Amino acid sequence: MDKQELLGKELSNLYAINKQVSHYFKNSDLSFLDEHRQQTVNKYINANLKNEELVTKMLRSLEVNPGNTVDSIVNEITENLHEISLKKTDNKALNGLGYMMSFNRLLSYHKANVVNIDFILNELDLS
Repeated sequence: MDKQELLGKELSNLYAINKQVSHYFKNSDLSFLDEHRQQTVNKYINANLKNEELVTKMLRSLEVNPGNTVDSIVNEITENLHEISLKKTDNKALNGLGYMMSFNRLLSYHKANVVNIDFILNELDLS
């Protein structure tokens, strides 16, 4: 495998993350979160959509078909987010805190994938 192929694989993985995030948040009910946390999540959703478009263009330019790639870590985190959002507890603040902790894991994982792509692009001197 060369660096170009590695870039294609990393972009395919980022594409999967973007798709899974979009799919999860498409119909998610965030009403149990306070307004500030809802805004934070919504900013991430919007950034994810923009990133998804950029990654799709990059994959096309490299002639890489990401196929039906699924990221198991994103699956696990979004399942956890879903479970937390369905919990009916008297302590909404604690529920919101748990949700945001899992959300932060998702955000950090997503960011790590973007950083890896930037690293590869710098190595290829394509950025």
